[in-house]
Amino acid sequence: MTKERETIHVALAIHDPNGGYSRHSGVVMVSIFERTASPVCVHILHDETMTEKNMSRLTEVAEAAAQRIEFHDVSQVIERIGSDAVRLAKERLSVGALFRLLIPDVLALDKVIYLDSDIVVNMDIRQLWDIPLGENSVAGALDRGDLMPYGRFSSVALEFSLFGCDRRTYINAGVLLLNITRIRERYDLIPQSMEWYGRHAHRGRHVDQDLINSCFRGDIKVIESKFNNCHHHDGDVSDAILHAVGPRKPWNGPKFKALDRLYWKTFLKTPWGRLEPDQVADLLFDVFERSPLTHAHTQQCYKKIFSRIYKDIVHNEMTKTILILCKELKYSLTNTGGRSNA
Repeated sequence: MTKERETIHVALAIHDPNGGYSRHSGVVMVSIFERTASPVCVHILHDETMTEKNMSRLTEVAEAAAQRIEFHDVSQVIERIGSDAVRLAKERLSVGALFRLLIPDVLALDKVIYLDSDIVVNMDIRQLWDIPLGENSVAGALDRGDLMPYGRFSSVALEFSLFGCDRRTYINAGVLLLNITRIRERYDLIPQSMEWYGRHAHRGRHVDQDLINSCFRGDIKVIESKFNNCHHHDGDVSDAILHAVGPRKPWNGPKFKALDRLYWKTFLKTPWGRLEPDQVADLLFDVFERSPLTHAHTQQCYKKIFSRIYKDIVHNEMTKTILILCKELKYSLTNTGGRSNA
């Protein structure tokens, strides 16, 4: 079989208690199928929150492109992990992020691409698939936080050290190329993850991402930023995977950037995009109402002023470093006290 005909395997994780998240995965799928000439099989890791209607629509997306889709209900796998471990994970990360850790146990594959669902693929995804992993378990692009300047003794550097991450290879976990065979041989992700959460759940902003970088430290291949473009400015964004990092998503208050345009163009090609005129009007008002660019100018100015004051005075670099050390001290004292009373 030639490389062009080799099936590319992509994994998406869906936890959808409100029924509105699956459509974003549908957008990811359409964006892949439109730009990839090779056969693609999309693996949906889900639980009982996946409705028959959404499952049918995702299947329709794959069939319309003559591609494959497989659904993997991980509910029983999660039950086997144990209630205490699951509770610990759910307290600090989304359920969908927990699914990502189950990929080696659920998918009988040698290699897979994992994608978050706040992504639009604007390239032939075979480019990512064909990257040689060599002696590495994971490949990903540097997190955009690593592009910001910080010193050796900054709060960011301190966090990396405490988490066990290497800031030189700290990748964004939204787009990953996984060597599943190697991961199965070298790691037992669920027990390792639960142990890590138990040690670090008291702090951290991106706990699931910190976990992946800590767990695979020294076993990560850094790839080009185009494979996880978190900036997506108005310039040329062709030949890239665009990622809506942070709370501001295209469907939740757009910034009117290239990613927003691509997301909505792709959304209208999904089964969820077949809307009646009154539904289109409701959707437009709902989206623009959430956009910061449609608020009153004065209100925006006040927000910017207060935000700058907060960053410069309340949440400056020294304050952040002190808070991190205080959290670590509190954790150490609490756990030491617990052991002495045992």
